[in-house]
Amino acid sequence: MTQQQLLAQLQQWQQRAAQHHIRLPVVWQGDKDSLLAQIATLLQLTQPEQVYWLGADAPPAATDLSAKTAYQLLGTECDTLVINAFNGFNADLVAASAGCVKAGGLWLLLCPPFELWQQQPNPAHKHLLPYPLDASTHQGQFLSFWLTLLQQQNIILLRDQQLLRHLSWPELPTWEKPEQPYITTEQQHAVAAIHRVVSGHRRRPLVLTANRGRGKSAALGIAAAQLAEAGKHTLLTAPSPNAAQTAQRHFRQLTPPEKQHLLQFMPFDALLRSDITSDLLLVDEAAAIPTPVLQQLLHRFSRIVFASTEHGYEGTGRGFQLRFQQYLNEHSPNWRKLHMQQPVRYQANDPLEQTIFNCFLLQLSASHSEYDRQKPTQFQCFAYTDWINQPAILQQVFSLLSLAHYQTQVKDLAAVLDNPQLTVVTLQQNNNVLACALVSKEGEIPAQLAAQVYRSERRLQGHLLAQNLAFHLARPELAEQRLWRVMRIAVQPGLQRCGLGMQLLLHIHQLAQQQDVFCLGTSYGLTTELLQFWRRAGYQPVRLGSSTDKASSEYSLLMLQAVKSDKQHVDFMQQQFAALMYQNLQTYPLLDTELAISLAEPDNVTVLTAAEIDQLHLFSLGRRPYELVQHLLLRWFNLHRSGLPLNQQVLFAALLWLRYPIADITIKQGFDGKNALMQHLAEILRNSDSFLPHC
Repeated sequence: MTQQQLLAQLQQWQQRAAQHHIRLPVVWQGDKDSLLAQIATLLQLTQPEQVYWLGADAPPAATDLSAKTAYQLLGTECDTLVINAFNGFNADLVAASAGCVKAGGLWLLLCPPFELWQQQPNPAHKHLLPYPLDASTHQGQFLSFWLTLLQQQNIILLRDQQLLRHLSWPELPTWEKPEQPYITTEQQHAVAAIHRVVSGHRRRPLVLTANRGRGKSAALGIAAAQLAEAGKHTLLTAPSPNAAQTAQRHFRQLTPPEKQHLLQFMPFDALLRSDITSDLLLVDEAAAIPTPVLQQLLHRFSRIVFASTEHGYEGTGRGFQLRFQQYLNEHSPNWRKLHMQQPVRYQANDPLEQTIFNCFLLQLSASHSEYDRQKPTQFQCFAYTDWINQPAILQQVFSLLSLAHYQTQVKDLAAVLDNPQLTVVTLQQNNNVLACALVSKEGEIPAQLAAQVYRSERRLQGHLLAQNLAFHLARPELAEQRLWRVMRIAVQPGLQRCGLGMQLLLHIHQLAQQQDVFCLGTSYGLTTELLQFWRRAGYQPVRLGSSTDKASSEYSLLMLQAVKSDKQHVDFMQQQFAALMYQNLQTYPLLDTELAISLAEPDNVTVLTAAEIDQLHLFSLGRRPYELVQHLLLRWFNLHRSGLPLNQQVLFAALLWLRYPIADITIKQGFDGKNALMQHLAEILRNSDSFLPHC
C-alpha cells in the first residue's frame, strides 16, 4: 500500500483500539530515515496530546525519555510512545515506559529488518557489559532472543509499506464502571477493605496486591481522602517519595485544602524513629522495603495496609508475600489479602501488556516445588549463547530470581543474554529448576590497571569483587587473579531449608576448583539470615560498605571463600576486617546490634587486674557509679561475651560498643529508666561468678 494509505490505516486502527479499550502495538521495520519521515507525518496527522519518545531523533514536541526520567514517568500517561531502536534498544526502559500508553494509544517500535537487527551490536546495553568488552562491537544474544518471542505475539507487523501481520482484536469490554471516584469495581472493593482495617478489630492488617496498572496506589489515595472527610489521620510510607506520588495525587484531588494535612508521608526509617501515631498506616510498594522494617511497622501500628506490585517492572510482590506471609501468620493470624486483577487504563486482554509480559519474561511461571530426595538431581551451566535454544529454562530461572529478589528487573534478563562473563548454574529435577545461581566471572586485571584502581585513578565496570579487593582492601595484586562472584542465588520458596542452596554452592566451588579460580566472593544486603547462610557455606566477611542501599536500607557485605587461594590468607583478611569493624562500629548507625556482634571482634583484649575486678564487684553491689567503671565493663564484656546469652550480649554491645544513648536503650529494652538498667547490669555481674570472683 502507499504511504498515505498506510498512515490512514494506522489512524483507523487507533480509533478501533480506543473502542476496544486497548493499546495498539505496532512494530515497523525498514530504513531509518524513511521511517522517521513517515512518523513525523503521522504525528502531524493525528496530533496526539502527549508523545513519549525513547531513543535518538526525538521531535521537539515529544517528551524525550531517559534513564533518569523514566522512573518519574511511571504512573503517567501518553497517547503515543515511539521507540527508535536504530541506535540501540534499552530493554529496561522499553519495559518501564510501556505502562504509560493509555487505551487507544499507539506503541510504535521502529527498527531495522529483523535479520539485520539481530546481527548488530546494542550500544544501549553498554552498562551491562564488563571491562574490556566494547558495546559498539560486541554482539549479544538478547535481541535475537527477544525478536524470537516478539514474532509470536499479537502485534501489527510492518515492513516498509507492507503489512506482514494483522492484529487479532480482543472482544469489546463489557464491564460496568462504578460511580466516581472509582475506575473499576475491584478498586471500589479495595477501598472498602481499607476502611474495614480502620473500623474493624485491631491487629488485622490488609495485604493488597496487584499487577501494574490496576489502580492499587490510587485506591490508597481514595481511601485516605474518604478517611480525611471523617477527620481521620493517615500516614503513608513507601520505598521513596516518588513511589508515593500516585496515592498522594489522588488524595489531593479529592480532599479540600483545609483537610490536606490529614495524609502525611514519612520515609519508613523516620517513621520508625518517631513516636507519631495515626488512625491508619498505608505502606505502598511494600515489596521494596526490607522485611525487618515491615515487621517493625507491623508491631508499631495496630491498623496497617501493605500494598505491593504483584509483578512487572517495579519489582516482585510474590517474593514479598512468600517472605512476609509466614510472619503475618504468626503475629497477625487474622490478616486479610485482596488481589486486584482488572486493569485501569486498558482492558484485561490488552495485546501490548501481553507482549511486554511475554517478551521480557514477566509472566511468572508456576512455582515448581516438587522435589524427591530419593531421585537424582542435575546441575547445569548456561552461558549467554545457550539461551536461544533453552527459552523454557530461562523463563523458570528468571521467574525464580524474580521471586527471590524484589529488585530483579528486565536489565538482569538482558545481562544474562548479553554478558559473556555471566554464567547461570541450575539445580534441576525432571526439567524443573529447583535452585539457580548467577555467577559473574571477574578479575584477571592487568597489573598496571589494578594499580590504577588501587590509586583511585580508574573504575572497572563489571568487576565488583576485583575492584573491592584492589581499592577498599588495598590488595591490587588480588584483582590480577581469576575471581568468581555469586551475584544471586535463589531456591524455590517451597523448597527452602532443604539444603538445595548449599548443594548449589558446593557445586559452584567444585567448578571453580576445576577452572583454577583464586577465590569465590559474594556481596549482598546484610541480614542475620543471609549472614548465617553464607557462613554455613564457608564464606567469610571481609568488608562492610559504609552506606546503606537506597532500596533496602541494608549495608552491603562482601564475603570470600578460598578456592585456589590459601584458606589462611582469607582467614587473615577476615580477622583484619573483624578488628577494623570493632574500631569503626559507631560509623554504622543503622547496623543491627546482633549483626555488630556477629561481625566485630575486639583486638588487644587484656585481662583485668584484681583491683579492676574489685571495682566491678563494687558496681555490682551498687557502690560504684556506672560512669566510673564503664571502661572496665567494656574490657570485661570483651573478655567474656561469648559466655553470655545473646540477649545480654546485645544489651552490652548496644551500650558499650555502639554507644547508643542510655535513654534509647532503656526504651527499646523495656527498662523503667536508667536506674533499672544499671540494676540489671549489676545483676548480670553478680550472677557471673565464673568470670567475676568475689573479693
